[in-house]
Order: sequence, then structure tokens, then C-alpha cells
Amino acid sequence: MFVLIARLSSLWVVSKSAHYRDEKAIKSFGKKVRELRISMGFTIEEFANRADIHVTQLSRIERGETNPTISYIMLLAKELKVPPQELITFK
Repeated sequence: MFVLIARLSSLWVVSKSAHYRDEKAIKSFGKKVRELRISMGFTIEEFANRADIHVTQLSRIERGETNPTISYIMLLAKELKVPPQELITFK
């Protein structure tokens, strides 16, 4: 009986963490991407083409509406010529 309870408990924890979403971090990430893009002198369309990302997706990232994957973080960092940790380091 004890094993079953522990098993159910661990499943609940996994389920709860699977829906975790840090809205503040997502918005901060997008803001950082936008600031760096603008500082490089690119319009959103130019940068989206350069990074081979659909402009709508880049716009959603910059507005903090979507949680970018690690692959997108790496791609954006490469195109912005910064280390990935700079994009995820917030004040």
C-alpha cells in the first residue's frame, strides 16, 4: 500500500511541474531579444529572415507570448552574436 501511495504522489508532482510556466522570464527573454535586434539595426522582418524564423513566431517570442525552445534560444543567440546565457540572464 505504501508503495502505491508514493507512486501516485510522484505522478502528481510530475504532472504539476509539466505545466510550470514562468511568464516573467518569458517576457524578459522576449524583451532582451527585441532590444538586441534593434541595437543591431534590424527590423523584425529582416531579422526573422536572417534567422530563418517566421516573422509571426519571432514577434510572439519578442512579446513574451510563447515559451521558446532551447533550439530557438540557441538560434537567436547565434544570430544576435551573443552567448545563449546572455538571453536568459535577467536583472
